[in-house]
Amino acid sequence: MPLLVATQCARPALLGRWPHIPLPSRARGAFARRFLLPEQGLRVFCAGLGLAPLTARAHRNTRGRGIASAAAADHYGLLGLQRQADTQEIQVAYSRAVSLAQETKASELLPRLEEAYAVLSSRESREQYDRQLQVDQAWDEAVQLPEMPVRGPLGKESNHRPGRAKVFLKTFGCQHNQSDGEYMLGQLHDYGYTLVDKLEESDICVVNSCTVKTPSESRGLHLVNQATELQKQVVLAGCVPSGDKRLPKKLPHVSMLHVTQLDRIVDVVEETSKGRVVTLLDKKKEGLPSLALPKVRQDRLTEIITINAGCLNFCTYCKTRIARGTVVSYSVEEIVERALQATREGVCHIELASEDMGAYGVDIGSNIAELLLRLSDALPAGVMLRTGMTNPPYIMEHLDGVIEALKRPNVYSFMHIPVQSGSDAVLKAMKRKYTVKDFLHLVGRLREEIPDIYLLTDIICGFPTETEKDWKDTLELVRDCRFHGVYSSRYFARAGTPAAKLQQLPHTVTKRRYQELCALDALNDRNAGLQGTTQRVWFAGTDGLRNQTVGRTKNFAKVLVPRDDSLLGQSAMVEVLQTSVQHVEGRVVQTEAP
Repeated sequence: MPLLVATQCARPALLGRWPHIPLPSRARGAFARRFLLPEQGLRVFCAGLGLAPLTARAHRNTRGRGIASAAAADHYGLLGLQRQADTQEIQVAYSRAVSLAQETKASELLPRLEEAYAVLSSRESREQYDRQLQVDQAWDEAVQLPEMPVRGPLGKESNHRPGRAKVFLKTFGCQHNQSDGEYMLGQLHDYGYTLVDKLEESDICVVNSCTVKTPSESRGLHLVNQATELQKQVVLAGCVPSGDKRLPKKLPHVSMLHVTQLDRIVDVVEETSKGRVVTLLDKKKEGLPSLALPKVRQDRLTEIITINAGCLNFCTYCKTRIARGTVVSYSVEEIVERALQATREGVCHIELASEDMGAYGVDIGSNIAELLLRLSDALPAGVMLRTGMTNPPYIMEHLDGVIEALKRPNVYSFMHIPVQSGSDAVLKAMKRKYTVKDFLHLVGRLREEIPDIYLLTDIICGFPTETEKDWKDTLELVRDCRFHGVYSSRYFARAGTPAAKLQQLPHTVTKRRYQELCALDALNDRNAGLQGTTQRVWFAGTDGLRNQTVGRTKNFAKVLVPRDDSLLGQSAMVEVLQTSVQHVEGRVVQTEAP
């Protein structure tokens, strides 16, 4: 797959905050005339800005591969197909997509699915469609790099071609993104790049972005602006460019990398360091990046392992499926081997990352219960395992096996299950595929089997259809469930989602509801029952500001003790002296291994 590049003679610092506010036409024209580029690069740059090319020749409005015509994303991508799919594969993919859309009541997708099938199922129309794709994608061979191999684990020979630049990488968002960022750091480090902790010290800034919420996306784009103003070369990776194929036109000076292509980060950074702009926004054709890639952990004692990527849901407020696609799972064997490799490197804490842990394995004939039990069996003594986030519907199918795993001594009694709302009407509008009764049944089963289980949930405050009664029902659910933690967030309309088209609630309403939920959550001291008890604690972190060592109990309560670095990677018995909503504090009374 070729990388698309546009050669730049100068960094476009004048863009300033342009990602949010396009430059006036006069300013854009002046900018383009000031930074006159070689003709081939100029055509790309002007087209990206929406300007007429400043040459004597007329050209097509050019866009990078992966963001080409709407057809390239809609027909093949909508059905989850590759270009080489045969008639039978098209039929199967169409039937599967229609069934899923009907199951999730995503009726707005059916006309698009029918259109895609009509084009691809006919040989004549498909050939015409493919020819159009070739025309759109072969816009200028002169600015395409030759085929570059997909980069796997880097061997010793990599050190013979080290990168010369200093790279600053910042990750926003979930555990999955954190793991992706660590893999990108590992590859860049192995190739020879110097990793720096400050943007000001870097030559290249890599932004590993998150699109789940507007604030997180805005922080990522703000960093892009900041790096641009400092004359840094910029690579935008993560879910933001993967979920918005218009971005290369808005940010023509920024290289971009799809979330499934993180094993190409060295290629993209290398070309960007030469003053080129790289657009690699095609989804990876062959599964997911290898779990065996080099990695630089942000926490040397904790390994975050992505078990699957993507989502089966069509939630009306969310862009995750747009960015990461449907569920693709790693095999049990790959995950177990990655965990064992991490423990050989000194890791004592394994965290599983996923957009929906409960959907693990649906694409490979496995399931989350099988994975958890196999991991628990394989981990060495003293290594603890923590589950990832799961939506309610799919975890219910394997609840008995999951409970069995959570009861094991090397698995934290912890579950993160977003409910999002305590109103059935709102859940239906969100297309969450479960009811409040279903969720309460799930919580009840877990607490019946594991009374002290740590339950974490997510709540969206101010969804467009949410009435005052709906909101009161949500607060009542939070009171009744007494969650150990609530990730509360105000609703933000995400471009391209069905909920963004609804009449939005006033900002004052969403803000008030958010504040009410935060106040309610702060009243619940879930740790009060630990006062005066003695708990086994596994230590894996340090709080430098408080000068304390940080650990977790079997039921995942956060424990702080006076700093003692010899405890890191070990477990010890701790007497709990003081409790609060967020954590407990105590003193070590016994350091022997269990």
